[in-house]
Amino acid sequence: MLLVGYGKLANMILALNQEQKTFYIYNRTIEKVKQAESVDKRICYCDPAAFSECRSVFLALPPEACISFLNEYESLFPADCVFFHTATSLSADELKKAAPHHRIVPAKFAGHAIQAQRDNDSSKGTFVVPEMFDTEQKLLQQWLGPAFEVVNGTEDMVEAANKMAVEETMKLIVALSDRLTEADVSTSVQDAVLAQIPAGVVHAHLEGAHGAFAKQVLKHLETDKGDKKH
Repeated sequence: MLLVGYGKLANMILALNQEQKTFYIYNRTIEKVKQAESVDKRICYCDPAAFSECRSVFLALPPEACISFLNEYESLFPADCVFFHTATSLSADELKKAAPHHRIVPAKFAGHAIQAQRDNDSSKGTFVVPEMFDTEQKLLQQWLGPAFEVVNGTEDMVEAANKMAVEETMKLIVALSDRLTEADVSTSVQDAVLAQIPAGVVHAHLEGAHGAFAKQVLKHLETDKGDKKH
């Protein structure tokens, strides 16, 4: 597998995937990869001259960079090469226009790459691949290793879920900041609360490990929700 790009998504994979002994990476800024090579011995820069040997490519690039990369280099890859496409806001059909002769497989990350690194052992990173790509799902899972899971789903599902999560989280941050300010809570205490409590409560919710107060709040919210339905 060739990993193209050396940004947040690539760094998350490198940090969480300790199973891979070698990561072949291409990045337009060669110096970034060369510098990383001196720190992480698993990293090996891949020159475009070697693209003809690649049978699978993981595009860890933003939309515009995905298109420009394929426009420039698509012809160098073998006909049976598979491209895993991760840019959330760019559909596989759109990217296919830049690589009409190759197989484009959507592999969208459900979540937040930097937060996944922070969580590390507490939860797995999740990539979503359409069910029709069964063989490619297995290939991707094998490369990513046990720190990740590859599940069935659509591109639209991931884009909607990620956007909803960001929108609702931003609403929470603004509302909570306003309440804390109105309660004359100092900036340093506000920062500490925002840095730890929302993430901690979410993890506890997913693990079924709420404290007494959180359980009380959840019960109240569920009661209100039930009343509104009737």
